[in-house]
Amino acid sequence: MSDPDDRKAGWERARKPEQIEVRRKAILEAAKKLLDEGGVEAAGLSAIARSAGLSKANLYRYFESREAILLSILMDELREWSRALEEALQEVREPGDVAEVAQRYADSISGRDRLNELMSTFAPVLERNLTVQSVEMEKSELRSCFVRLIAPLCAALPRFSKSQANEFLIMQTVFQMGLWPHANPSGTVDEVLSKEAFADLRMNFDERVRWHALILLRGLETVDAPRIRPN
Repeated sequence: MSDPDDRKAGWERARKPEQIEVRRKAILEAAKKLLDEGGVEAAGLSAIARSAGLSKANLYRYFESREAILLSILMDELREWSRALEEALQEVREPGDVAEVAQRYADSISGRDRLNELMSTFAPVLERNLTVQSVEMEKSELRSCFVRLIAPLCAALPRFSKSQANEFLIMQTVFQMGLWPHANPSGTVDEVLSKEAFADLRMNFDERVRWHALILLRGLETVDAPRIRPN
């Protein structure tokens, strides 16, 4: 039998593959709306269920946890961003122009608040309540997104080796994950930073991403990044 809350919302238990897909999409859209309005903290399991018109218990028929829901959204966002950056790199006017590549990279990530919000909670939140199978799938997808960018990055910067391109993508991503919360502080911190006395501590995300990408690319031009092996 279906849950009373689900029946009240007009949902019946999904049994066919196409019905399951409809439920999953409804849950993901509800989570996206909450993310866009209030960040990861606003996208709790109960809130997602209410927004999707499902009971909280019923969500577990489609996703193993809240983290699995958010991870699914993150993977979609990553794929979309990597395709956009790949196209942008293919349009570089002067191969070898590090400044242009840094700008195109920064432009590709600008305005992708949902992606940046999720990436900033990637390690401390999203990976905490997943099965081994889900983590393996997530790591494979993340690697695929980076791998597809290595060739266009090397084409845009002919002096770069594959290891240099890979190192840039990894280190730039880690930087952005740490930068996002500081560039988008909570209400109290934002109020303090709005004062002129603390102007030097304000973070402009887009500009810092461009600047860091430029510095990192120029630094990597001088050395070939080694393949780092685990301890």
